[in-house]
Amino acid sequence: MGIEDAFLHDILAHPDDEAPRLIYADWLEEHDNPRGEFIRTQCALARLDDEDPRRWPLEQRERELLQEHESKWLPPGSLMWPWCFHRGFAEQITLTPEEFLIWADPLFAQAPIRHLTLRQRERPSFAEGLGPDSLVARVMQSPHLARLSSLTLMSLSLSRRELEAFAASPYLQQLTELRFSRVYLDENILFAWSESPHSPRLRRLDLSDNQLSARIVRALAETPYLKTLSALNLGHTGLTLDDLRVLAHSSSLTNLTELNLNGNRLTHEAIPILAESGMLSRLERLQFDANALGDPGALALRRWPALPRLTRLTLRHNHIHAAGIQALAESPALTELISLDLFGNISCDAGTAALAASSHCAKLRALNLRFNGVGDRGVRAIAQSRILGELTWLNLTANRVTSAGARSLIDSPHLTQLARLDLLRNDIGTEEQQGLRDRFGPFVYC
Repeated sequence: MGIEDAFLHDILAHPDDEAPRLIYADWLEEHDNPRGEFIRTQCALARLDDEDPRRWPLEQRERELLQEHESKWLPPGSLMWPWCFHRGFAEQITLTPEEFLIWADPLFAQAPIRHLTLRQRERPSFAEGLGPDSLVARVMQSPHLARLSSLTLMSLSLSRRELEAFAASPYLQQLTELRFSRVYLDENILFAWSESPHSPRLRRLDLSDNQLSARIVRALAETPYLKTLSALNLGHTGLTLDDLRVLAHSSSLTNLTELNLNGNRLTHEAIPILAESGMLSRLERLQFDANALGDPGALALRRWPALPRLTRLTLRHNHIHAAGIQALAESPALTELISLDLFGNISCDAGTAALAASSHCAKLRALNLRFNGVGDRGVRAIAQSRILGELTWLNLTANRVTSAGARSLIDSPHLTQLARLDLLRNDIGTEEQQGLRDRFGPFVYC
């Protein structure tokens, strides 16, 4: 076994441990191999929050290295499949069930694969004389699955036999994350898996892009097995207010730190339902994009209590206007936020000024006001705000900002931490664009 094979063997044996990767990175850098820098860069990124200004130069360098070297760093003969790199190695792959059955042995021997997506096969196949509905069942008997921490089943028309094989697989106990995307489910599968002696203790469950029946929602709420969940994604699932009430009274979903309710057309009536539930107390991240809250929903949010753990809130495309943003600025639920995303609402200058004056926004590091009708007066309020002095990332893309607004940002005495500024699709002169880069650095986009 050569020295590089020995490094890979150690990394495969300890996929969650960063140390073997960094030791390998040291050896690569000693031999002037750019992959050492790449491993070190991705390991550093894995430790940083989205709002950390140290991310942006690292992400830029990551893109440069991948553009030049990605094909050389993939496992030999694997260019035909979609891969993603994590912490310097190809850890995520998308395969059809047929491809998995044919190629899993060499692929898992050459890469520390931790995340697998099984996608729809393009045409029926009869591998080794078996019908197409047996393929997923065969995959579920592969010992390679024991290496995974995350599994996605995407656009698969699963038979009862395949679903039962999935629930009974002895090789999924290490899973912490499971995603069903465009896969038909019934409540019996959830209960069967919860009763299986091989079922993992999931931390993340993603059911987005499925139409969930009321029976499935009730099964989610009633299955004690899901008490270990910290993240639940129910985006674009056709969730109704009645469904939300069922979930709100669940005794199993009380340990959530992340909840995604995007794209369900939920109205302002959803806000008091959530407020009365046990799901909010531990939440750190709430995604409520592409619903129909409107100003009444923002007014209802003002009545939420302080949420000491909620640090990230996204309310994109919710038809919230200036009056609603002003009400939101008064909500005690915002007090601990470090990231607020209002992309695609209509805050205008009045709403933006209210956010800039709100003591509840004092911890914000990232504020997204893209496509919000913000003009120079709103930008001036941000520039003059002591409260927003901790901002590291401000997104004002596609607003009504002119050179005058840009000059107020350049002259701001308070935006000392700002390291990324998005101002594309505004009417800002060349001189002011350069002034913004001189003031805030290279990650200014005009």
